[in-house]
Amino acid sequence: MHSTHFAPATNLLWKYLESIGIDPKPLYKKSGINPKLMCNPNARVNISCVDALWQQAEQVITDPCFAVKMAEFWHPSQIGALGYAWLASSTLRRGVNRAVRYIHVVSEDLNLHVTDTPAGMKITVDLEDSVFTLPQHHDLVLTVLMHMYRFNIGDELVPTEVRLAHPEPECADILLDYFRTDIEFDAEQTSLTIARAHADERLASANKQIALVHDEMLMRYLVEIKKGDIVQQVQSIILDNLPDGQVTDKMVASELNLSERSLQRRLKEHKTTFRYLLDSVREMVAKQYIENPVNRMSDIAFLLGFSEQSAFSRAFKKWTGKSPVEYRNSIN
Repeated sequence: MHSTHFAPATNLLWKYLESIGIDPKPLYKKSGINPKLMCNPNARVNISCVDALWQQAEQVITDPCFAVKMAEFWHPSQIGALGYAWLASSTLRRGVNRAVRYIHVVSEDLNLHVTDTPAGMKITVDLEDSVFTLPQHHDLVLTVLMHMYRFNIGDELVPTEVRLAHPEPECADILLDYFRTDIEFDAEQTSLTIARAHADERLASANKQIALVHDEMLMRYLVEIKKGDIVQQVQSIILDNLPDGQVTDKMVASELNLSERSLQRRLKEHKTTFRYLLDSVREMVAKQYIENPVNRMSDIAFLLGFSEQSAFSRAFKKWTGKSPVEYRNSIN
């Protein structure tokens, strides 16, 4: 199965090309991307087409630091529900965690990782196995993230560390002016770090209900785009059937037109089991429900297919190390 990319996300490059007087349409068509798809929130395009588009764009754009200037054309709609969930997040940390969790909704060829370091909250860009190999790809991800940070916190925000996994370009001063701090070039990994105080600052734009609505959309959309994989197919069936009660491997195998043994064998090939997938989906959904304070624990237990609230509480503590109540209190 080919990796895909959220079609409206390519709007960013389109708008930049227009701003410098280049007609984007021929480039998009030559790359195999129908420009009409950019306005379709359900459309996805093959990663190889997006890579071809960037290769062509890089040949006609003379500015080696063009990716930095693209950030000003960013709009939440370009990353779909993730953009709106980000804007409604209570803190930048929660926004970053959403980006890490759901980044494949935007591009299946990009991974993000978040860690706490002495310098603050660090988000690392993983393009190691990606078709996106241009230095500008690293620049773009970091500048868009920085733009999103400043969009929520304020333009005065300055990162504590910036690292780029490519040599210092001739136009390094443009990057330095944008981030307003020293940059480590030729770094092992591309990453952006901001102080913990900024990462955990309560945002004026926070709206928990809006964020949770988009979380649910993202969760289901992510499962939907991964359906070609047997693991994702199983997760999708589990997700759809949780509220109906006990979900079994026999029932899932039947929906996939497989025997239980065949299902077990295919999951083993992916180094997983039905029980692990069931628990991981239940944990994911449980966290979504618990974060909404209007949901009662007894209702959540029922929606996850547990016959008793106590059984749900024991399972949740096994998954997370916290009881459902402790987890809810820790995020409020």
